[in-house]
Amino acid sequence: MNTNWYLVKVLPGKERQLTEEFNRQIELGEIKSVSRFICPTEKHIVVVRNKKMTREKVLYSGYLYFETPKPLNEDELKTISLYQNVMGMGGNRIPIELRESDVRRIIKDDVLEQREDSKRLKYIIGEHVMVIEGPFASFEGTIAEIKGEKIDVEIKIFGRNTAVELTMNQIEKI
Repeated sequence: MNTNWYLVKVLPGKERQLTEEFNRQIELGEIKSVSRFICPTEKHIVVVRNKKMTREKVLYSGYLYFETPKPLNEDELKTISLYQNVMGMGGNRIPIELRESDVRRIIKDDVLEQREDSKRLKYIIGEHVMVIEGPFASFEGTIAEIKGEKIDVEIKIFGRNTAVELTMNQIEKI
């Protein structure tokens, strides 16, 4: 089934709330021309009070994406732009249709679990990184091996290279 995807700018910080509200209106039949709204998120592990917690972070702050079974005409797009908390884009409040290449890159699924692939490509073996979390925070090292979510980093401790296994969230590029 071929669908069309549109981008609409919304009030930053309200993406999840608006997604739920719009999808509820679709279920109730108040919005007829749209299949679903999505707010792409990504799971992050954060440490709060020495406990690891998983939190979802909105990937594209201030933007929502919606899917339609057929291309929308100008009147239908204007109707969507009149909803509360929908903001203007480039001086125009009308949603923008996305190209197929943008859709494949941005919208892989609702929660974007597959986006981990782009994180893996973020680091390469031999690259210099800084440890930003954990007992080795503020140490610099070199990536020795990438094993899924885990990365082996060579860190100099007391003048000797020591291999330390870290997660992608614990390091950043220098």
